[in-house]
Amino acid sequence: MTKEGVLEKAKVLATPIDIEGLINDGVIEKKGAWYKILDMERLPSHAKDKITEFASGGMVKFSKTTKSAQKLVDKLSK
Repeated sequence: MTKEGVLEKAKVLATPIDIEGLINDGVIEKKGAWYKILDMERLPSHAKDKITEFASGGMVKFSKTTKSAQKLVDKLSK
């Protein structure tokens, strides 16, 4: 993988998901520790990249944004 590829992946991991905004916009719905995707087309690509688990009925879990990813973005952007 190139430096640019690593930088792009780190940017995705460092970009937080606006869970509340997506819920308010009707894109996802919270169901306990899971989220039901109501409109996959409107789910941002960085959020799609952070899906870590799938369950039946369109239920997913997302990875959390990490500080280490942001540090890597900062380091690679220099």
